[in-house]
Amino acid sequence: MKFDSRSLLFLALSSSITSAHENHIKISNETVHWGYFSKSLSPVLTVDSGETVTVEMATHHACDDWDKMIKGDAGMESVYTWDESGRNEDFRGATGGGDGVHILTGPIHVKGAMPGDLLKVEILDLYPRKNPDGKTYGSNAAAWWGFQARVDKVNGEPFYSGSFSGTPDKNDEVVTIYEIDGDYAIPSYQFEWPKITDPQGENRDFIAYPGTCVPHDTRDSTDVSSDVVDHGWSKDAPITYFDDPFPAMIPINYHVGCMGLPPASHDAVDSIPPMATGGNLDNKRIGKGTTMYYPVDVEGGLISMGDAHTAQGDSELDGTGIETSLTGDFKLTVVSAIDFEDWHSVIDFPLGETDTEYIVHGFTETNYLETYAENPGDIYSNSSIDKAMKNCYTQTRKFVMARWGLTENEATTVITQGVDFAMTQLVDGNWGVHAVVPKAVFEGGRRRTEKGKKSKNSNAKIGKDSKAKIGKDSKPKTGKSLRA
Repeated sequence: MKFDSRSLLFLALSSSITSAHENHIKISNETVHWGYFSKSLSPVLTVDSGETVTVEMATHHACDDWDKMIKGDAGMESVYTWDESGRNEDFRGATGGGDGVHILTGPIHVKGAMPGDLLKVEILDLYPRKNPDGKTYGSNAAAWWGFQARVDKVNGEPFYSGSFSGTPDKNDEVVTIYEIDGDYAIPSYQFEWPKITDPQGENRDFIAYPGTCVPHDTRDSTDVSSDVVDHGWSKDAPITYFDDPFPAMIPINYHVGCMGLPPASHDAVDSIPPMATGGNLDNKRIGKGTTMYYPVDVEGGLISMGDAHTAQGDSELDGTGIETSLTGDFKLTVVSAIDFEDWHSVIDFPLGETDTEYIVHGFTETNYLETYAENPGDIYSNSSIDKAMKNCYTQTRKFVMARWGLTENEATTVITQGVDFAMTQLVDGNWGVHAVVPKAVFEGGRRRTEKGKKSKNSNAKIGKDSKAKIGKDSKPKTGKSLRA
């Protein structure tokens, strides 16, 4: 592809800034995979355990406004360019392979990581990707997959989403473009999703395909380049804009929505439903200062990351966070199974840790790829927040018993009084609930010995072989239901 002088200048400047760090993965169509995790991908970088890497992450919503989030950025243009001659990054999305939507940078092979180990990922820093004008923008899509689409509007009408809802002439999907201004993200403008025709002639009347580029209209003082139209994109009618949205000030909370390792069970898996090995957790707590532990399924781990956010509330309610391109510094360390402490052996889920708390993740299915091995896509129609809560409680109880040597009765009462549970996301397949476990609750008072005090009937110590016994489908033996 060809780059204009603005793009080449930006590439030269970014190269001069980052070239001092050899473990730096820059965004290009050669360093990303779009919409899937796969054990068959060749790594774009190989590092020793304990090394730090810098990873550029491109949001898959950047083409909601090409001029603000792509134009003049050679790396972003190389990923996104889609014109009449084809797509620069061809394998993407449900109709282009992969099934998922996220642009993932990687994978990274960490030497020494073997199945059964844990990969410890310390997030040292996250910082925004600025466009050639020195500004950063993000996009939020209130889309057909959001929870609001399952609930009637305030006036009692359903949420329409074009052909997806069987109403090609009615669509309530709205995109909000945010500008990052200091410590806050502030809505810049909104627009209704238009009917768009791609460069190959396919018309889409809802947000249906990753990387769809919006051919914006020039309005008032807004200057719109011809790039998207020149690439062959068109729309059926002028776009409806809302140029003066309520100027809410959303506190900046940079975090990584989708980071994890490929499973061994399948050659490639959709990037959307979260897995036992991580993936699309969409937890706003996975930011600077958080350490993640991921179970390793394949040699080298093969970690990838993307789906970066400026901010998001628990639940990611309307479909997305503020989707923003970020760069992150990550320290990758192998925790070998032969060096496990007792509590390491119970981690069959993505675990987060900060200075003050642990973050336990539960989903509808801990391992949906096992439950729906023949057709993993079945998880979408079987997602349940009730099952996710049961799963998260089981994981939390199991974790605190192993980590601090509690009995099950002790764990139940302390969890009830000292641990908060919240909806992680209600928009992806395999809905999520997480528990925030304050370390001070367990470490601030009378301390047990490292091994923990156990009665002869205590089941506080849980080994690897016990995972199957504490499954997501476990039920009390009594049929009685007691409510507080």
